[in-house]
Order: sequence, then structure tokens, then C-alpha cells
Amino acid sequence: MEKRFSSELITVIEKGDLESVVQFIGKGADVNDADHNGNTPLMHASMRGFTDTARFLLDNGADVNARNGQGVTPLTYACRNGQVGVLRLLVSRGADVNVPDRDGGTALTFASKSGNLEIVRLLVEHGADLNFRDHDGDTPLMCAIRGKFAGIINFLIGRGADLTIMNKHNKTALDLASEKGLLRIVNDIKFKLLERQKQVS
Repeated sequence: MEKRFSSELITVIEKGDLESVVQFIGKGADVNDADHNGNTPLMHASMRGFTDTARFLLDNGADVNARNGQGVTPLTYACRNGQVGVLRLLVSRGADVNVPDRDGGTALTFASKSGNLEIVRLLVEHGADLNFRDHDGDTPLMCAIRGKFAGIINFLIGRGADLTIMNKHNKTALDLASEKGLLRIVNDIKFKLLERQKQVS
């Protein structure tokens, strides 16, 4: 009976029906019982931006750092779908911002690729690793350069992203910016590199 309530719980979450969510949990539905893809109720609420539902699930024991078969967490889903309200809630409840998925990327990697500066800022403010490397050895800065997202590039450089890291193709952020024809970014990176060398010496 409890298992049936758990599958129905996910169905009502998908519909955004908070009242029914409250009822199913009251009847004993497991807040951490995953569907056939390994997605928990909190993941379903997070990907859809249902902040009140996510808050209720967390208040009733939902695992904020649960991972599905792809290594994706509720926080990753919120980032992928641009759900800033849910994202703020999750980090306030202790979500780990540096969990990599099966492809080797973190939430910051994805936000940098997709060009969402608001989410990038939020993740960095909550301790996201600026220099985390995905399976290709790319950092979030490199991902932002590939997408030509100037706002994110400038923000990450300003926050101290390592400009000397090489990816698996032996390319630095400067190399990638040159290849993309981002002359202003190239000059900014060169200036920052000189500035940082002076600080060291």
C-alpha cells in the first residue's frame, strides 16, 4: 500500500498538486522513494520549479542530495531548468553544489554552458568550485567561453578562476577565447595573467 502511495505521490507532484502531496505523505508515502529512472519526489518538484512542494518534502525528510542513476541531484535538475527559487531553497537546506553527474559536470559546469548568469552567481556564492574539470578537462570558465557568454566569463575571471588550467586537448581558457575570436576576452585574460604574475612576484 505504501509503495502505491509513493508512485501516486510522484504523479501529484508532476501536476503541482501540493494539497494531494500533503495527503499522500500523511498516508505514509515514502518521500525518498524513486521512480524507475531513479528520480525522487524532490527531483520532480525541483525540475518543475515547485518551491512550496519542495519545501514540504524537505520538511518531511526528503534527501536534498539524493542522486539518480545518472548522478543527477535535485539541485542539478533545478539548475538545468532555470528554477532559481527552488535552487535557493535547496542550497539553504544544505545541497552540495559540487556533486558531479555521470558526465563529469557539476551544476556550475551546466549553468556556465547554458549561459545563466544568475544561477552561476548563486552557485559560486554557495561554494561552487570555480576550477572543477569535467571529463574533457574543461572548467566552467572554458564552458562559458565555448558558449561566448561574456557576462559569465567576466564574472568567473573576476572571482578568481584559474586561467592557467589546460583541458585534455592542452588548451587553456586563453587558447579557447582566441579560437572563438573573443578579442576583448583575450585581452582581459592576458591582463589578468600579468596582474596575477605581479602579485606572485
